[in-house]
Amino acid sequence: MDNDPGLENERLQAENATLRQRVAELQQQVAKLEKRVAELQQRVSELETALSEAKRQATPFARRKRVREPKRAGRKKGQGRFSYRHKPAPEEVSETKRAPLACCPQCGGELVKRKEHEQFVVDIPQIKPVVVCYVTESGYCPHCRKRVRSRHPEQISQATGAAGVVVGPRAKSLAADMKHRLGVSYGKVCAWLDDAFGLQVTRGGWCQADRRLAEQARPVYEELVDTLRASSVVHADETGWRIGTLAAWLWVFTNRETTVYTIRASRGHEVVIEILGREFAGVLNSDCFRAYDAQALSSWLKQKCVGHLLRNLREMEEKKAGGAVRFAREVTALLREGLELKAAKPQLPPETFAERAAVLEQRLDRLIDERRCFSDADNARFAKRLRKHREHLLRFLYVDELEATNNQAERQLRPAVITRKTNGCNRTDGGAEAHAILSSVLATCRQRNVPVLDFLTALQRAVRQPPALAPP
Repeated sequence: MDNDPGLENERLQAENATLRQRVAELQQQVAKLEKRVAELQQRVSELETALSEAKRQATPFARRKRVREPKRAGRKKGQGRFSYRHKPAPEEVSETKRAPLACCPQCGGELVKRKEHEQFVVDIPQIKPVVVCYVTESGYCPHCRKRVRSRHPEQISQATGAAGVVVGPRAKSLAADMKHRLGVSYGKVCAWLDDAFGLQVTRGGWCQADRRLAEQARPVYEELVDTLRASSVVHADETGWRIGTLAAWLWVFTNRETTVYTIRASRGHEVVIEILGREFAGVLNSDCFRAYDAQALSSWLKQKCVGHLLRNLREMEEKKAGGAVRFAREVTALLREGLELKAAKPQLPPETFAERAAVLEQRLDRLIDERRCFSDADNARFAKRLRKHREHLLRFLYVDELEATNNQAERQLRPAVITRKTNGCNRTDGGAEAHAILSSVLATCRQRNVPVLDFLTALQRAVRQPPALAPP
């Protein structure tokens, strides 16, 4: 049966309309894509312009804004002390070398009005290891029924035979200082000592030497812990660490004269009690981490780091707007006034200082009053946090040796952070313990101006009683 021409015509018209509609949709999509391409090209052009202006390849951290008239480098004329390297005395000059000038080096002509010019070069001579042979004697004592042996006061070991060649105490001390205080890896310690002194020791050799040195320094470490327990102020902080593949924490307990590190798998308050003891009677300066607020430490005197609080308040102030920013500004102003009052305390009469301190205390109580209504949730949470630590916020005003911030602990943590980044922490529990002991001794030596190499050398040569660090 033949198809009806009318029906076929209607079908073709419907298909034509559908195709026209599809073409219109595609044209709209093409127009949108062309518009998007134009926007992206403009954005690329803007980024290329900004990149060329900032010169990120040469100065990746430079600011885009440049000062038209930057300050001149150095201090102003007439300000500060001018110092320069003085000319060495004649007895300090090891050798004099002359460079004669017979004639003009350009034309060979004769020279007149001759002058002499002196330049002094202070350099390090080539250093070669000193090899010392210690000859000792032994004999059998019939009375004691054992063999006895002599020992030279400068010996650090009585090993003989295959183990009779040992590295000296100063070299071990220098390697330990580079590794545990400066954060240099064992591989770089090997390379540097070999290049500078021709001292060839493997990484494993330095590691074993550190373990033995840490065992010798253990009594000194325990003495430092006892010193901190009797201190009036102790700063505490902690940072992430690893022992092998397991997570751990490196703790620091320090003040102006003593520093103690310890590495533990726990970040709890038990570590604080283990180091400082339950009967600690000083002031513990720390951040607001909850481990320092445990029930076991509730009776301790504390000071919360004002620097951390000011940093948090600054972040709140940057995020807030309108009336919500007022609370952060008021608390910031109060804390800064407290810092200024602390700095001015030595020049103020006791009555004046007490009055100004009382005013600050009253203002702080009003700012964080529990009955105060906060429209902003962040302000309410921060006020609740300040109420929790209320008695530990302004204690620095009344204890002269107490600082308002915990910068002391943070400064002592920086070498550990460098070691973590360069050396990857410790591989074993024994290595972690050795690092904690040696880092504590080295840091305390620097604080008390004790020569590190001399002290560690005397420590290795001590037979019975280890040398004591200089008193704080």
